Amino acid sequence: MAADAIALAIEACYDAAFEFERWPGALQGLADSLGASSCALRTCEQAHPFAADQRNKVGRVPDSTEHAQFSALWHERIGDAPSPHLERPQLLAKPPVSFTVEDEITTPEERKVLPYYREIARPGHREWWASVGTVVNNRKWCVSLYRDAHIGPFYPSEADHFLRVAPDLSRVISAAEKFGELSVGPSLVTLDRLNCGAVLLDNRGCVRRFNERAATLFGSDLVVRHGRIRATDQPSDARLQGFLRAAVSVVSVRSKPVVITRQGSPWLIAGVMPLTALGHDLFNGGDILLYFTNLMTEPVLDEQLLSLTFKLTVAEARLASQLASGEGIGTASAKLGISRETARTQLRAVFAKTGTCRQAELAALLSRLRIPSLH
Repeated sequence: MAADAIALAIEACYDAAFEFERWPGALQGLADSLGASSCALRTCEQAHPFAADQRNKVGRVPDSTEHAQFSALWHERIGDAPSPHLERPQLLAKPPVSFTVEDEITTPEERKVLPYYREIARPGHREWWASVGTVVNNRKWCVSLYRDAHIGPFYPSEADHFLRVAPDLSRVISAAEKFGELSVGPSLVTLDRLNCGAVLLDNRGCVRRFNERAATLFGSDLVVRHGRIRATDQPSDARLQGFLRAAVSVVSVRSKPVVITRQGSPWLIAGVMPLTALGHDLFNGGDILLYFTNLMTEPVLDEQLLSLTFKLTVAEARLASQLASGEGIGTASAKLGISRETARTQLRAVFAKTGTCRQAELAALLSRLRIPSLH
């Protein structure tokens, strides 16, 4: 019964990757299925909008329904009661995919006297914490889980129970980074804008349709033959066909991305995610989404994407795009045909809307909007 509940919760998380408004209910379902009171999805990188330390947050974050009240209390009191969950877990010698519990980072004596437990955890009925950690696109992510005193603590012996969701979470997070914050909708046209070749497959692995970016990849190295995608490089094709066989099986969410070698072109990474009922409807058919990313190329940051994500004006988005490419304020203003003072005024507005305060921090944040390498 628990396995069925976890499977349903994971499916809801796949839906949330396409529609951000679904995250609270999906994550609460995940928390309930795992025996937690609430949970939150976070990354360790402070420049990311979903950073673990949300004291300077500028937008919505993926929290479970029952976590909202505790999160508000955390924001209200964190200044005087810093959470040990922000720094201490990183000091442990844990593998990339791991399970960490409260007892590994604090002692019973500390939990009696530390301000976080006296002013936030106990008043907020979230006395016990644990974390399921994973890595997506070379970035550390975790689902922070919380229990109240009535349910009791998490134990290291429960690791297998919690880590069973880690592979699925990695795939959900990867999809959410591509689609989650795009108000233009999760269509194949959106994937074109993100420089991502996408192919919809049916449940036999046959091609239903593909976007323009994927069409540009087909040629001498990657072809569609008898309705199926094949690589002309034999070792690459063997990897790809094994990958696709796994993708259409019941263990599709366990399939790892594969590398496709091409003659005279950068390598391709092939990734896949199953489509839930919602994804099937949003993409107008298809059972599996296969996507390709150039391993050695860096997509151009789209100005429209910047405007949609951070509510920048056209002028602010143009400047931010230049700065994200490594240009200085002087070079950027010259290219855009504006004065340095105008550029500085626009930059202050960009800082305010993105929650950053330095160009390096801005560039790090904006780099998250590029399709990252999947290796």
